[in-house]
Amino acid sequence: MSNQMPLIKNLLLLILAILYSGAKAQNLFPVKLENCKTDRFCLDCGDVKASYNEADFAELQEKLNKSLNLTGITGVIKFQVLIDSSGRGCVLSHTDQSNNQITQQIIKQLNNFKKWTPAVTANKKEGRTSINLTFTIKENLVFSKKVYQISGNIERVNIDAFKKSFDRPKNPEIYNKNYVYKNENLKNYKIAVWKSDNSNLPDNMNDHITIDRNGVLWLTAGDDLVTFDGKTFHIVGPSNENIGSYRSVETDNNNIKWVYGGKSIYSYDDKTWTKHDPKITGIDGTFKIINNPETGEVFFCTDKGLIIYKDGIWFNLDQNKVKEMPSNRVTFAKRDAKNRIWIGTFSGSVMIDGLGKATNFNNTETALKGKCITSMDEDEKGNLYFSLYEFDRKTPGQINNDEGIAIRYLDGSIKQFTTSNSGMPFNHANKVLYDRKEKVLWISTDRAGLVRYDLKDGWENYHNDNSTIPTSYISTMTFDKDGNLYLATRQGLVKIERR
Repeated sequence: MSNQMPLIKNLLLLILAILYSGAKAQNLFPVKLENCKTDRFCLDCGDVKASYNEADFAELQEKLNKSLNLTGITGVIKFQVLIDSSGRGCVLSHTDQSNNQITQQIIKQLNNFKKWTPAVTANKKEGRTSINLTFTIKENLVFSKKVYQISGNIERVNIDAFKKSFDRPKNPEIYNKNYVYKNENLKNYKIAVWKSDNSNLPDNMNDHITIDRNGVLWLTAGDDLVTFDGKTFHIVGPSNENIGSYRSVETDNNNIKWVYGGKSIYSYDDKTWTKHDPKITGIDGTFKIINNPETGEVFFCTDKGLIIYKDGIWFNLDQNKVKEMPSNRVTFAKRDAKNRIWIGTFSGSVMIDGLGKATNFNNTETALKGKCITSMDEDEKGNLYFSLYEFDRKTPGQINNDEGIAIRYLDGSIKQFTTSNSGMPFNHANKVLYDRKEKVLWISTDRAGLVRYDLKDGWENYHNDNSTIPTSYISTMTFDKDGNLYLATRQGLVKIERR
């Protein structure tokens, strides 16, 4: 770090990406620390915000000023601190990419600080809250003598302001510089877009979507849960419940809609909303809800294992039952046609076959080693398609990581496709969907838009620079009964229909 520490002026887009992205995208600032427990936390939330005891924090600053040599140093550094319900704090990320000793000392003092006060919502302490602290070093006049001092304070996040600033399309980021995208099939599709400026969609930020057995779309729009009948959007949800925001939605075989919101699991049978008691389900939250059409099971991916629901019975699959599971923190799970369960955890992936034998892929030399499965689909022949997340990244701060997609063929071999060996434009995929009508694979990304792969050698890439798709950020996608592809994006709802 030079005498002039980096000054971070605009964090709005980065903060918003954290709020609404999936797991693992939780560090606000460039330098991520690995010592914090980061499953599920809210950003500067609460009726009463997380804070600190003023007198004790002043003492912390005094310790820093006495122990650090600040002469000639000026600048600003920001820290993201997680505060749990017991008042313990942990520095998750910061802005000083030089990792100067001054920064290390501040981190040490913040982690050892015992006088944090947790956030409170509805008279209940929040489990974990992220707050931002700004430390400034500048020259002050003390008793007619110029001295360099450090001072810190909380920098509150204006949620409404950065939401508004984010409501614009992101330019595509194409990391594959070798593949030439001809996009010859783009002309064969009719693309419709619904946004808040051309419909009654309440918010352009759509992160979760499902289509029920009646053909009605259910999606999240900002903090709201809405339905769409092809013409009009309707805000729905449990009445007399302070949900706050919705994080997942899925439809099961009985046309029951499952929703996670407000730290509770709800279901809706087109007549009544039911709030499910955590004492019965074993969970009060989920990363993702996934229906299994062949078995009628509903999977809830949680930090307590894989919770399976079927016919009114709840069952927990965790490390106590399957020792090969790399972690209880499950981010994705689904059964295939051969009754195998494929599970992605935050520490690796595992497959449990129909006889109960489990394979931890961290112990193999396949493309799934060191990877978390984040979505899966299957074709009519039994080939499996995965999107991947590299959980133990080799290069901190690198964006285009060793991820991409993988295909498991019928002979058991697994091949990974990335920007280095295929037409993948960017290596982080949010979802894969196999199109049984066209026999192609659709891949959604959060930086490079939509990918169409013909499963031979043809890769096409559609985004807001070459099509009417309004953004390069596609959260997830689904098919309707007619094979039309719907995209949940950060710039509205998109329908792709073959002409």
